[in-house]
Amino acid sequence: MKLPVPIRLLKERYFGEAARNPWVARNRLAKLSEQLPPAAVPVVSAAVDLLMDYQDPDYALLYLDRVGRYVGPGCPLADILTEISRLMVDRMMFEDPIRSAQIALDRVVSANGNAHSSAAEMVRKFTSSQLVAMLPSKAARPILNVLTRLGWSDASMSMHFGGSTGARLWWLNALVAMRRVRPYSYRFSRERVWVERWLHMIDRSQVRQHEAAWEVVETARLITGTGISYQRGVENWNAVIEGLVKPVCDGRLSVPDFAVAVRTARQAAEQLEGDRLKQVIASLISGGSAPAAAAR
Repeated sequence: MKLPVPIRLLKERYFGEAARNPWVARNRLAKLSEQLPPAAVPVVSAAVDLLMDYQDPDYALLYLDRVGRYVGPGCPLADILTEISRLMVDRMMFEDPIRSAQIALDRVVSANGNAHSSAAEMVRKFTSSQLVAMLPSKAARPILNVLTRLGWSDASMSMHFGGSTGARLWWLNALVAMRRVRPYSYRFSRERVWVERWLHMIDRSQVRQHEAAWEVVETARLITGTGISYQRGVENWNAVIEGLVKPVCDGRLSVPDFAVAVRTARQAAEQLEGDRLKQVIASLISGGSAPAAAAR
């Protein structure tokens, strides 16, 4: 009998050959380290260990492949590779309930199973849409559409992680075991797209102005945490990219100093949101020259 596609993919992923073994990622790291700037080597090395613990060696290999795009003679972004590598691993290790359970389980082990230890207890808030996004894309999309229509997609829910009682430990271990199916979730696919778009915008901004590439790298800091704060960070990041960075890279807008404009928009996004942030971006644009198309 032919296995359903997702089951076959899981079988290949976790019972397959070398690509799933840690030594493959470590060998790739050893070869890549020879081409990395000295400052980037410890950052990338630590990231490989973190990502194998967070997900698996395959995920660490994806990280190394991404870092590898910026090494070699003549790479225009070699001077900011360390910062790209550092922020990339932070973004690839997005916090979902699986990650929260991993953190809590580590704390329980560190506390030697002491249920009264404050280090073993934590609470995380997730929106309903973030919880649904743990499902495979085909299952998640229709549910997310319903939540959006009902206005419930941003509903916040608290989840408790920690404790050393039998039931709590079983719950933590069950959540951690779900990391094996995380790559097939809607959230995982969206986060993968986000990282690729971030890297793409770094590349494009470098063509316009090298200093602006650094500022686009730093925009990754806008997206942190869980729940509403995470969602707000994503919305603000999209506002900066769609409202300023992409139009300038497309040649539809021109600003006196691209790097300064991105830095100002990023700093505003750390404090503002929604229409107020868009007003700041609009003021940055109005302070520049006319759109390139109109100027021609």
